[in-house]
Amino acid sequence: MSEARQQNEFQGKRIILFQQRGWGKGIGRFLARKLYENGAVLAALTFKNTTHDLIVNQPDAKYELIINNDEIMSRPKDYLAGDRYSLEEICDALGIDSIWPVVSTLRNHVKCYKDKYYYSFRQNVSDEEIIDFVMAVYKYSKQFFETFKPDLIIAPNFVSLPHIMFNLYAHRQGVPMMAVTDSKIKGYFLFTYNHFDDEGPFYDYVDQLREGKIRSPRLDKAKEYIAEFRKEFKVPDYQIPVLKGKKTPLKQWLRTEISPYYQIVKWYTKKQVNELESTGITVDYRPPVIKLRDHYAPKIYTRKMQTREYYPLEKAGAFVYFPLQFQPEATIDVMAPYFSNQIETARQVAMSLPKDYTLVVKEHPGMVGFRPPSYIEKVARTVNVKLVDYRIPNDSILQKMDMIISPNSTSIAEAAFYNKPAIQLGNLGTTKKLPNVFVHHDMTTLAAKILEVLKKDFKNEKYERALEQYVAAVLGTGHEYNYFKAWERGGESMEALWTIYKKEIMKNVIFKS
Repeated sequence: MSEARQQNEFQGKRIILFQQRGWGKGIGRFLARKLYENGAVLAALTFKNTTHDLIVNQPDAKYELIINNDEIMSRPKDYLAGDRYSLEEICDALGIDSIWPVVSTLRNHVKCYKDKYYYSFRQNVSDEEIIDFVMAVYKYSKQFFETFKPDLIIAPNFVSLPHIMFNLYAHRQGVPMMAVTDSKIKGYFLFTYNHFDDEGPFYDYVDQLREGKIRSPRLDKAKEYIAEFRKEFKVPDYQIPVLKGKKTPLKQWLRTEISPYYQIVKWYTKKQVNELESTGITVDYRPPVIKLRDHYAPKIYTRKMQTREYYPLEKAGAFVYFPLQFQPEATIDVMAPYFSNQIETARQVAMSLPKDYTLVVKEHPGMVGFRPPSYIEKVARTVNVKLVDYRIPNDSILQKMDMIISPNSTSIAEAAFYNKPAIQLGNLGTTKKLPNVFVHHDMTTLAAKILEVLKKDFKNEKYERALEQYVAAVLGTGHEYNYFKAWERGGESMEALWTIYKKEIMKNVIFKS
């Protein structure tokens, strides 16, 4: 092993891996083994205690430094050991004006899993305790950079405060941090180097195409993709399908119904290792009563969604579309923290609609069974809002609407293929590169912006060329691999994934000019 490790491109490269939860158990440990075999020196930040144990005991990769985020999150004062950092110092080190938009990504601190399934929007941890954890993350960030001195950081995504603080700190230190994001083109994923998904090979490539500095050999293939999409709507690989009256096989149904009771038995007979003292009940630490709540609540929520009356889409007239987002999730909580209250955002958008426009709102199909009926009722009973059935195919709405307005959404990208305008309220960099997207943050001037965008022509040669360049840039810099399936369920070729990661690291990190 050691002899082989001396003859590699990665020899001596110091790499931190964010070994978090299911990704760490599967993809993360595999990457660690391959990187170690190829000469890299490793460190890890772990998330979830059971994943931490797997990383500590990984037989085929050695780590120079391992820090357990959850252990520190549980008792941040113990880790600080009297050390104090002002928020001013932390913000200066990260290059930001305020830490609180980043804090909003701490779902188990700023939301409460104990109070309601699936999370209540009431604060779970006091401001003082949150600041303790922010200081602790800053302290271990400094420890990684000052003692381990990384050349590269690899994370699954940019989903929470530790990821974002590392990303900001690394940027100031000139250290690349890479993660994966979806490209909005079916079957392809991209590497991103920023928590707003706006830095990386794709973003540079599409800019160079539009500036005329390069020409893509994939423009013809891009035209084919656009034509195929317009002929038959392409459902994203990661989208949860809407079940339409299919009966669950008896064996599967029995397994599902017995599962919570089996988990309760395990609760009393096996030591629970994922409890965090600071946050209490979470999705990883659920006492029996919470397990039963989580088993029956989604059944009730789903039944309510299936049987409630929805506004008929055909009666909506001229409308703007506002698709609800999955939450908590990075797309809205990380990239659009000022618009994460979706009920209030929908209300303000509806209030800003000019002329005879109404706002059509549809629940995210993946959230059916997660959001309580009271939430949906508040949306439905908002002035100038029409809640339509979540089972209506998205393409039916996109083709009928005049515009989409959303914090960030895959639907924004889908609308681009139908030449429909989009106003994006959040900071998702991938969709910013689409020719139908207009970024707008000021709700007090939204009505004027809507009128301005509605006057623009989206059916012209310039628009088509820009859309083709977007798709061609994905095809040229993205990777045709079902990454999300490999993450969640396995079964994909890990060796193929290693080839993709190795190429990215060599081309865009080690030999990047």
